[in-house]
Amino acid sequence: MVRPLTPLYGQGGWRTHIGRVVGNSVMETRFRMNYGEPLQVGEMLVVENETSPDRYLVRVMDIEHGADSEQKGWMETFAGQMLRGDARNQEYDMEGIRPQLYCAGVCIPLGCVGSAFRKTKTIPSHFSRVRRTDITDYEFLKDSLGDIQVGNLRSGDQVLDFPVGITGQAIPHHIGIFATTGMGKSNLMKNLALSCMDLRKYGFLILDPHGEYYDGGEAKKRGLKHAGRTDALVVFSSRKLDGPHNSLHLAASEIEIADLESLYEMTGAQKECMQSAQYAYGDNWLVELNDRSVGTIVKDLKDQYKDGTVSVIKRRLENLFRLDLITRDRKLSVTNNIIDALHDGKVVLADTSNMFEAEELLVSTVLCRAIFERNKQLYGEKERFDKLPPVLIAMEEAQRVLTEAKGSIFAQIAREGRKFKTGLCAVSQQPKLIDVEIISQFNTLFVLGLADRRDREILKNSAKQDISQLENEIQMLMPGEALIASPFTPFAVPVKIHLYEEYLAKELAKTPSRAVSRASPDRGFY
Repeated sequence: MVRPLTPLYGQGGWRTHIGRVVGNSVMETRFRMNYGEPLQVGEMLVVENETSPDRYLVRVMDIEHGADSEQKGWMETFAGQMLRGDARNQEYDMEGIRPQLYCAGVCIPLGCVGSAFRKTKTIPSHFSRVRRTDITDYEFLKDSLGDIQVGNLRSGDQVLDFPVGITGQAIPHHIGIFATTGMGKSNLMKNLALSCMDLRKYGFLILDPHGEYYDGGEAKKRGLKHAGRTDALVVFSSRKLDGPHNSLHLAASEIEIADLESLYEMTGAQKECMQSAQYAYGDNWLVELNDRSVGTIVKDLKDQYKDGTVSVIKRRLENLFRLDLITRDRKLSVTNNIIDALHDGKVVLADTSNMFEAEELLVSTVLCRAIFERNKQLYGEKERFDKLPPVLIAMEEAQRVLTEAKGSIFAQIAREGRKFKTGLCAVSQQPKLIDVEIISQFNTLFVLGLADRRDREILKNSAKQDISQLENEIQMLMPGEALIASPFTPFAVPVKIHLYEEYLAKELAKTPSRAVSRASPDRGFY
């Protein structure tokens, strides 16, 4: 006897069954539903097992048409009849054939929900009922979605009132944010920063080469300065900003030969020349090379190097000194202030948008090395290190420094950062350009819309969650929609990222006392 469909009531309202399971394997669930029932790729559904209280959570990866007919190719034949009728302006009464039509959902199992969530190792019974999910079906996810919130859970296009984020544990394990231009990378970054400002539990350094995070960069956009968190945001910039900030300077004595090697291709003679200068001039070697004439340098280095070799080095250094980025006074360097702010659980924005690429990459290299080495140094002081917050370093256009990064500080952080509470956040629209060994170190991935198939393949191969069957869903992601693939979640979690401007307005309405400081630049740290 077939039991009637009984509506089940949950937090999301009346839940009716939409289909019955018609085919199963452990890796795929197929179900039939009635003609006209709406369904979307990426939608999550529940299969209610008929023989146990367990529920199977599945994700739709494809949808197919079907028809009840003993005639092979009946749908194609009937469609041909309709087309011929269309040519004669003949109308067809669909009501007569509608009972024969149906759609089939093709799903992948996400897991089995009983007393606890577990991976699926069996299949639901024949003809088990399929229904839509509501908030109560996701209670098991709360402990794994973390405290750094970025949006709400999404099932297809439906957005649920269920906060989604990542755990702070993911920071030292490295994070990747990958999307085609216009799909919401910068919006996601601002949401991450806003959440970190509210929590004050994690250090977050944002290296901004485009000048879009401070004030939003465009009309009607909002930036981090609009959050009103003067206690949680520190801004450094090499250009004048419309609001409180600090001038960005690096001490010449902080720059190492390895930092310059990451910017320029160097011959063996050029590298040896700089090593000799470092030995001859001491900590002030970079300034001396910039200030002294070619002839004087050649003489000081005992005529070991040709004029041409020294000239090339000097031309490169002149470009670096051009914007007054490099200071001769160690006390004017911001490096220690940036590290202190990060260790105080603050968000630090380093705006390098008016620099040439070489200068901007130098800032990234020096700061990353200084942060990593400070944390590594503190590792030997257990009591202090245990109190240290995890630090995340976010790099826009990350493929520039991670393409061939085997000997760089970025590669070292990717390999060793987990041990020293230092994580990288790579933001890129071309993951295929990032070194394969390095991208494999990024344990948490935010996958937004990616048009290039090679980019999707790279992420499928490196993701710590299996996203190999989500090709259709990734291609169909709209701006602001993402999948979070992380070892800290039981499956790749679909999320609708908050629109920063709307979310910020709601947060400010909750705490109207927040006010953006109007202090002048360089008056204390903002």
